[in-house]
Amino acid sequence: MSDMFFHCTSLQSINLSEFNTINVEDMNDMFNGCSSLKSINLYSFNTTNIEDMSSMFSGCSSLKKENVKVNNYGIKILDEIDEIQK
Repeated sequence: MSDMFFHCTSLQSINLSEFNTINVEDMNDMFNGCSSLKSINLYSFNTTNIEDMSSMFSGCSSLKKENVKVNNYGIKILDEIDEIQK
């Protein structure tokens, strides 16, 4: 899933709650550069097998942690969002 939505600068909201990510290992740069992204539903994301989430949300300056929906298996995603808000 690396670079999947890379630099989709017009993307404001996306619902990926039906994605099955149990076998995914790479989410590097997945949303990098999505500067208009304000909300995202990743509730079904399971990051248990992820080896690389680096820069997953780099450049997502409009995205706030409270507008990201995840489950307990996707909790690592919130750590990535914390990095962009620093």
